[in-house]
Amino acid sequence: MFLTLFLVLIVIIGTGVAWLRRISRTTKERYHQHVPAVRITNLSTLKAEDTITFTPELENTGPGVAYDFLLQLSGWDGTFSVKAFHPQGPRYQTHSVPIVLGPNAPIRTKLLSRCYLRLAYRDCWEQRYECWYPVSQISNVSSRLYTIHINLSEPEFTEPHPSVSTMWKLLRRNPAYQ
Repeated sequence: MFLTLFLVLIVIIGTGVAWLRRISRTTKERYHQHVPAVRITNLSTLKAEDTITFTPELENTGPGVAYDFLLQLSGWDGTFSVKAFHPQGPRYQTHSVPIVLGPNAPIRTKLLSRCYLRLAYRDCWEQRYECWYPVSQISNVSSRLYTIHINLSEPEFTEPHPSVSTMWKLLRRNPAYQ
């Protein structure tokens, strides 16, 4: 009797664990279907006398839409923003942003402690994502201006890492689960 009850309990617990794991996996898969990932897929550089122009090509490589997108560079007076940045699909788009750094740009004239090219955006639940590309300033011996190098191979990411229960709650909220 005791052995039978114990086996029934083991079967019930095993079934419950398998069911919870399946729900967890499904929730994670559905959540990741809405997560954007804006990245620089190509970077061109043009030098003309004392002016350097960087043109990063931006693309949303994730499956979700990125909202309130913003591009900033330390020591650059400009910014670039887009309200909604769509991934592959019917509304797909890439953006090429010219960043012109003349001889008076602060990043070219003085040494900055930490320089980054920053991509910031939000997902459909207003969670914040950031991608930081390190920028190095190289002293130029022929002029007083610094040469700029953007490292695309080692970006740093600031992304939310919600628990499965938080993912489940977010998926139940509008408009993402529609």
